[in-house]
Amino acid sequence: MKRIISMLVSGMLALSLAACSSSSSSSSTTAAASSTAASGTTSGEVTKIALVILSGDHGFTGESVAQAEARAEEINSSRDDVEITVKSCSEASEQITEIENLIAEGGYSSIMLWPTEGEALRSAAQTIIDAGIKLVVYDRLIDDFEGLDAQIMGDNFAIGNEMGTYLNEYFADDDQVNYLRFVGDSSTVTTQRSGGMDEVLDTTKFNQINETFVTDWSTETSKEQMENWLNGHTTEEIESLDLIVTHDDEIVSGIMSALEDYSGDASLDNLKLITSVGGTESDMQLFEETELPVKFITWFFSPSFIREAIDLTVADTMGEEYTGTAVLDSDTGIYLIPSFSISNAGGAHYTFDEYRASSEYEIRYSISDF
Repeated sequence: MKRIISMLVSGMLALSLAACSSSSSSSSTTAAASSTAASGTTSGEVTKIALVILSGDHGFTGESVAQAEARAEEINSSRDDVEITVKSCSEASEQITEIENLIAEGGYSSIMLWPTEGEALRSAAQTIIDAGIKLVVYDRLIDDFEGLDAQIMGDNFAIGNEMGTYLNEYFADDDQVNYLRFVGDSSTVTTQRSGGMDEVLDTTKFNQINETFVTDWSTETSKEQMENWLNGHTTEEIESLDLIVTHDDEIVSGIMSALEDYSGDASLDNLKLITSVGGTESDMQLFEETELPVKFITWFFSPSFIREAIDLTVADTMGEEYTGTAVLDSDTGIYLIPSFSISNAGGAHYTFDEYRASSEYEIRYSISDF
């Protein structure tokens, strides 16, 4: 990966239309807006690119917004032929409105879209294509959608596949493994991570003992769900729990809070492992400081991935070669950003300390102390 320049965006401009925030560092916006969307070339020879992404002030989305704004600022400051504007929105309806505004404004050569949920943005994405604007979709895909220029995301299926393989090996000596599963939502991210794991997991051994919990990627929700499960089950059922599978470090934070606060009669000593996706410093510290014997493995999935999506969008828009870390999958046509495992349980690519010493960790935490 390219070394990240440590740079923060000075602020976000309030946008009166919809409830989205906007940032752009270029002073040439007015002059640049004189061209048509179809040509994407402005009278000042400045190519305009818009990023319509999720919003957030904490966690993965909060860090991603900060990374997107920092990368946009770096590009706007280093190039005089590109102007990137960032629009961050919290709801699908807001993203739809923002896309309508961008098309109406005109002059944009391309839009990079990080959908709140792919299907909800299908029609809006089609309006981008119909307006002759290039479209790159990041992270959450729009299934069976044609006409876009590129799709880029973390390799969620491979993460799930590696997770299942690791679990088979970690519990190789166990006759039966009872587990709970906590996922984020119904997006392609969840489908791919669960599908990858289920493809290889030994179903003769692993027994999911509750319906899958859908957390909406929320620490608070996962904590409540874990508390409810503990309070609603017998000592025998709780003590039979060997494993908790999750899709995100924020989910794990809530689960660990519930486990550490548990004051019932059941012992939690049989819980051997919690899996996750993220690679956050805060969750590593949780498992270094907890008095519970449970171990932790997570797969690197960084907010800095959005930088790869921005670089791909710029390269595609400007007709340049993309030189990032994502690899184009020949079967799906999707650019996949590689990942790796991090664990204090052994058998992972990195231990906690090895990960902390890596360039990937430096990049993730280069712009803040999230």
